Amino acid sequence: MQMKLIDSKHFPRRLSLALAFALLGLALVVSGCKSPAARTRVLTKDQERQIAENVLKAPPKIGHPNEINFDNKLVLLGYDLSGEAKAGSTFDVTMYFRVDQPLHGDWKVFLHFEAPGKRRQPFDHYGVGDLYPVSQWKKGEIVRDKVTVTVPRDWPSGKTQLLVGFFDWGAWSKAGQNRRLSLHASSKAKGTNDDRALLATVDVTGGTRGAAGGAANARPPRPAKSVVYKVAKASAAPTLDGKLDDPTWAAIRPTADFRQPDGRVLNVAYTTSARLAWDDGHLYVAYETKDDEIANKFTDNDATLWEGDVVELFIQPNPRGGEYFEFQWAPNKARFDAKFTGHRKPTWQEAAKFDAKSRHAVAVDGTVNADGADKGWTVEAAIPWSAFGLDKAPAAGSKWKANMYRIDSKGTHNMAFMGAWAPVGGDFHNVADAGVLEFAP
Repeated sequence: MQMKLIDSKHFPRRLSLALAFALLGLALVVSGCKSPAARTRVLTKDQERQIAENVLKAPPKIGHPNEINFDNKLVLLGYDLSGEAKAGSTFDVTMYFRVDQPLHGDWKVFLHFEAPGKRRQPFDHYGVGDLYPVSQWKKGEIVRDKVTVTVPRDWPSGKTQLLVGFFDWGAWSKAGQNRRLSLHASSKAKGTNDDRALLATVDVTGGTRGAAGGAANARPPRPAKSVVYKVAKASAAPTLDGKLDDPTWAAIRPTADFRQPDGRVLNVAYTTSARLAWDDGHLYVAYETKDDEIANKFTDNDATLWEGDVVELFIQPNPRGGEYFEFQWAPNKARFDAKFTGHRKPTWQEAAKFDAKSRHAVAVDGTVNADGADKGWTVEAAIPWSAFGLDKAPAAGSKWKANMYRIDSKGTHNMAFMGAWAPVGGDFHNVADAGVLEFAP
């Protein structure tokens, strides 16, 4: 997903939250910036309490003390482990960070659960359950940060490392720069040459045996380029009501269920598939997703919809060209469309000035942004050929590069909560290695 754009989610607990959000919103309007920092909700009392409980004035007793210095700004004092590292189960990693200097920018804590040479499961977050972002940490504070690690059922048994560090999410999402907080010279021996600190090594039990099983599951089951979907010509234009019950869609074969972007099987709770069709005027696309908690707080078109439940389409009409298009649709009916001239170029903010003049509709089995017994949602869209710079439909037999995704609001930066039609890894903008749409007669 692109693995995508977001800024600070919440403000310091010592500020008036309502005032802080109002001032930020005003600043964004004045600057004309579509910063993802523009959160519309205020922390609940329980969330404020959770932050307060995890920002300490003095170091507690730590089970595994291990001082690791990140660029003289943040110091990892040590960690605690609770639970068993067992395939198909979870365990908790609690880290303690001392803030020596504030860290400005869109930084995240990353925790890699990694079987070296086999697989890596990332757990990237902003801190304290995503309630207290790194950019808001204050000098002198000790931040207790707990991460629940979910061990996939097919994880290889044996030694698995826990590696931790800080990366600049803003630099990556806006310019593709892989910028990490460097390990201080005094801590180099405790880390890797890519500025990841080795926190611990655990023994995973109950998983697959041998390197082959782990390595095979770490990669897509087949090259994404071999994933082909034949786009049937529609007998009639579907009725755009978000429901896939009209004869046009009934006659269209769905894609295979999406997999995680790295090729592993996606949890059945997030089962997603898509259907595509075409006629002389439009390309039609429909998604059907399971979802037990439907949420997306971003109601404006061309906002950072990927920070909530969303489905996406990346498409490149000319496989030999650099130009490609991105479309997103959220369950709250917001949409995002963008035109890129090259890989992530221009910035998404500039690319999103493009207007495809498409139409779409959403149907929700549940309630968006409210607790309840949600089951899923569907979306269907009609994209005119003019959006791709064409004055008529492509000829039968034409082949376009494309990929389709879904992101679940419960883990918008965690592959376990993302689905891909053609798994190509974590870079959703990797259209060159994506699947193929072939237009059937």
